[in-house]
Amino acid sequence: MGNVFDAMKKHEAEQTAQGLPDRPEPAPDGPAAPPQPQPKPKRTTLNADPKVARNGYAPQLVAHYDRGGRLTEEYRELRTHLLARYEDERFCLMVTSAEKGEGKTLTCLNLAVVLAERPEYRTVAVDFDLRRGGIAALLGVSRTPGVADLLRGTVAMDDVIQSTPYPNLFVIPAGEVKMEEVGELLGRQELEEIVGRLRHDYDYVLMDTPPLNEVSDAGIVGRAVREALLVVRMHKTKREHVERAIRMLHGANVKPAGLVLTHHTDTHRGKYRYY
Repeated sequence: MGNVFDAMKKHEAEQTAQGLPDRPEPAPDGPAAPPQPQPKPKRTTLNADPKVARNGYAPQLVAHYDRGGRLTEEYRELRTHLLARYEDERFCLMVTSAEKGEGKTLTCLNLAVVLAERPEYRTVAVDFDLRRGGIAALLGVSRTPGVADLLRGTVAMDDVIQSTPYPNLFVIPAGEVKMEEVGELLGRQELEEIVGRLRHDYDYVLMDTPPLNEVSDAGIVGRAVREALLVVRMHKTKREHVERAIRMLHGANVKPAGLVLTHHTDTHRGKYRYY
């Protein structure tokens, strides 16, 4: 017992030397002291951005929050136009824009939500905007693993697919990537394999890509996807920029499936139109 006692005393001396609190002394005889309140631990959240709603979905996803609203009806009208283009009512499209800030990512996600209203069909929204990757933030989900990891070949498709409140709607985030790595990743053979697998497993595939006039990424992805939905913001995007974007699509052998005009000022028609 002497060795144990000596070891305990040595440990207490080390604690005192390090500035740590000593062991509490035994309470004297008499009534016990009332327990002291402990400080509450700080609450942490993955969605600290005040723009993100409590359930993780950003309020801009009107097709999720305002099911009967005018804007949601505009997205349903876009859905109707797209379905009319395909005999089997299945399609794979990249959603892009001429410039940044035109609403392509919101268009992609809101369209995905109204497509999920068809319970017999499976929809997936894929974030191929490896440089900015906005889908994860809008949905309040983890950005990784994602498309970048698939292109590297370090994960399987099942590892990156994330579920949503809709049983037939799924998302794949962008993943983490260095800017100098983007071009090399998109040039890999895995890109064609990923697109082929998505076409096989899902009825509706929507791929959010960077703006056409800023980087070449959308043209590279477009060669595998072959069709694109071009988003244009009214009173912001210049006509010549739209024309250049369409020329770039044709140059990459990508067929424009249609043009979505956002931020329309006609309040009777909402703020999204399809042409």
